[in-house]
Amino acid sequence: MTITLYDTLTQTKKPFSPVQAGKVTLYACGVTVYDLCHIGHAMQAIIYDVIRRYLEFRGFEVIYVRNYTDVDDKIIQRAQERGMHPLDLSAEMIQACESDLDLLEVQPATHSPKVSEFMPQITQMIETLIQNGHAYAASGDVYFRVRSFGRYGCLSNRRCEDLQAGSRVEVNPLKEDPMDFALWKSAKPGEVSWSSPWGEGRPGWHIECSAMAVALLGETFDIHGGGKDLIFPHHENEIAQSECATGKPFANYWIHNGLLTVDGRKMSKSLNNFLTIRDAVAKYHPHTIRYAILSHQYGTNIDFSEKVFYDAYQRLIYLYTLLAKLQELEDQFPDVERQAPAPEDAEWVEKFRQAMDDDFNSAAAFGVLSAGCKAFNDLLAQSGKLKNRAPQLLWLGRHIREYLGIFGLAPGEPKTKLAEINQYLIRSKGLDVAWVEDQIAERQALRQNKKYEEADQVRQRLIERGVLVMDTPNGTTWQVQP
Repeated sequence: MTITLYDTLTQTKKPFSPVQAGKVTLYACGVTVYDLCHIGHAMQAIIYDVIRRYLEFRGFEVIYVRNYTDVDDKIIQRAQERGMHPLDLSAEMIQACESDLDLLEVQPATHSPKVSEFMPQITQMIETLIQNGHAYAASGDVYFRVRSFGRYGCLSNRRCEDLQAGSRVEVNPLKEDPMDFALWKSAKPGEVSWSSPWGEGRPGWHIECSAMAVALLGETFDIHGGGKDLIFPHHENEIAQSECATGKPFANYWIHNGLLTVDGRKMSKSLNNFLTIRDAVAKYHPHTIRYAILSHQYGTNIDFSEKVFYDAYQRLIYLYTLLAKLQELEDQFPDVERQAPAPEDAEWVEKFRQAMDDDFNSAAAFGVLSAGCKAFNDLLAQSGKLKNRAPQLLWLGRHIREYLGIFGLAPGEPKTKLAEINQYLIRSKGLDVAWVEDQIAERQALRQNKKYEEADQVRQRLIERGVLVMDTPNGTTWQVQP
């Protein structure tokens, strides 16, 4: 099977062929750390976390870079408001970001470079661009000559003439052309700055990612990713300056994830319509956030709503109940050798890989996984000795758990996760646990006294409050329903 990716540059799906066999080099633009991260940032981090996990599942060694922009206008302004040094503020926000992503079980990137640590590489790339005639210095600033790169606009499918005619072009008398963009900005009084051949200053936004990517992944690497909102101008400018500096293709594949929206508008701090990761995790179980995002194909936008998350709760309860049953089977039959079931119950295993090979289509993969879960539950429900079906059940369960692991949704103790989800739902519904347990005890007493009609009334009372009661060989349990 061959992995295919939708490449924004060519606007086609392309078979994936890495620069070096068996190894994938992946760069995804990180956050500008002037404030706490919101769940829009979490969406991108989770998507590339799963892409990385799947590539590793397919046998690749993955070198994954997710950067931090730790010096920027917004950081400087926020630091001034808080009476801090900008790098102290960004260090605090980076630590907060990593803690928040850890709550969502996002694995650390192979490299998490900070702009402030790559000034030599940044200034060297700028010097190369000046020497090649693609950039020029002006009163302590340095600008990239956009029209010196004939393919400018290739990623976003825009023309310089159209852009120049637009109202968003910055007017700056230091520029040779209004389309040119800053590679280096001279320092204003009191701003954090670094020494350079053009005087004290700091880099422009776009050159940062080019320099860090080339330094850590090479002049040409495999996959460059980021949100759709970065296609222009950020990624467009990265291509122009990188290829003019090296004379080589920058990234062989460009992939872009959708955005988290609220009422159809991008979730962002500037619009004040965001929910921080830590506030989201306080309100929704972290795995529901992962599921809600991954149940959509990565390139689509997701509109934030309570329904999205409560659908995720419903599905996770189903999945983790299955994993809990699997764990019981493994404990009960530790020495049973796994055996594939009938072909019609096993074909979903290959279809899952086909779905993920098709541009990491997690939405389709979850649909396929549902077939595997149904096969497991149907086989478990059959009559006859359980031991006779255990080899096939354990085979199915192993693949279900393995595939959920690619999504970061394979808890070591599924019963613990079910209990955690229960607590989240208890809080969301304002349930009194003592009342629920009293009702269950009353129902048990009625059943023991063979007052089944009255016991059913108690059960119905619980259902009306969103509590599902389950009678098992090991006793009665309960789960709050979303």
